[in-house]
Amino acid sequence: MQRFVNDIDAMIAETVKMGDLAAEMIAAAVDAVTTDDVQKAQKVIADFEAISRYDTEIEDMATRILTLYQPTAVDTRTIVAVLKSITYLERIGKYSKNIAVATEYLSQRESYPPRDLIAPMGRTVVEMVRIVTKGFEEKSVDGFGSIVEKDDYLDETMRKSLMEIVGFINSNENSADVCTYYISILKFLERVGDHACKMAEKINFMVTGMHVVIR
Repeated sequence: MQRFVNDIDAMIAETVKMGDLAAEMIAAAVDAVTTDDVQKAQKVIADFEAISRYDTEIEDMATRILTLYQPTAVDTRTIVAVLKSITYLERIGKYSKNIAVATEYLSQRESYPPRDLIAPMGRTVVEMVRIVTKGFEEKSVDGFGSIVEKDDYLDETMRKSLMEIVGFINSNENSADVCTYYISILKFLERVGDHACKMAEKINFMVTGMHVVIR
């Protein structure tokens, strides 16, 4: 039985590490694209290999636990939450990589004022990923109430930002190529927020046994 507990704890610990890395990647990607820091962007791209490795290794750990111990109740919910969450974290890592790749392209072109719209959404999604990762680590839903507020903020900010960028393009036709990248980056960030919400739902199920919709 102690070995089973140790294996569960090890799986959760690795998931927390994956979450921490995902938060670091999205934070670094946003900083890179808003400062033209190509070196930082290249590190984000390289870190995606680690995210992919976590995804595979944690899935293997979960499969091993299911095969050896046939867990029930809360332990089964924990494994389900882990398997779902590593998928979301892998996607967050992929969006971070996409932003980093865009940084390499944008760093060679003129920047425009709408780029300033990226950082606020970036800070918000980093906070969301850190909240849900902490929830995994502490097996708690404390702080999850703010997830809904932050997701609402992302949706509203995205709507206003799109209108502002389109208006800017209409007045500055030469900015269309670069500003289209800004729009893509904002969409990536919005999706990161969506994945953090889905993680929060799975962690809530893990902790309470109840299904909730956090959107």
